Amino acid sequence: MFPSVSRAVGRAAALAVTILLLASPTAAAAPAGATFKGDPQASSELQAAYAKFGNAKSYRVRMTAEGQTTTMEFVLPDRFRMVIRSGSDATEITNIGPDQWIKSGSTCAKSPVKAPVANPREYIEHSSDTTITVTKGGRETVEGTATQTYMLVVEKRGSPTIQQKFHVAVGTGYPRRIEMQTSRGPLTIDYFDFDAAIRIDPPC
Repeated sequence: MFPSVSRAVGRAAALAVTILLLASPTAAAAPAGATFKGDPQASSELQAAYAKFGNAKSYRVRMTAEGQTTTMEFVLPDRFRMVIRSGSDATEITNIGPDQWIKSGSTCAKSPVKAPVANPREYIEHSSDTTITVTKGGRETVEGTATQTYMLVVEKRGSPTIQQKFHVAVGTGYPRRIEMQTSRGPLTIDYFDFDAAIRIDPPC
């Protein structure tokens, strides 16, 4: 059963990783390689949110796209769990260091292949050929949390331009939500439970 589980999970995991590569704000303290344009104060506030996220020891991420919800939990430096839900089906991937487990329904197995240890803070280290134009928006409420919004236009040589609506929690300064359009349709990414006592153990 493990190969079929792996194939099914692989397709869903590929989408989740693609989304992270496009939109995760979990950069190092600040994406120093990029050039920021637009409102200087808004750019400064946005980089402060990046920096605060970079110091978080744990957090959760929920992504909604294509009728599929993916929830991820991170415990730095090397623990990660992803649950992919589509309809009544759920698949769970757990990484601890280089070890990976895949659980789908009643089937659970440890992968015989060592997985690379991913650092989520490296997903959006912008290179020097990236320009981010920032415009400050208004205040909005996200699931009961007051947020300040920022409109981002991310341009990188040779890549499609990405437009994001970036919400920062007013009370904490952490990123709270990103909204954007992808080639597959709308995408919403929520960030929450920073520095929570998240426990990630092998599922089997």
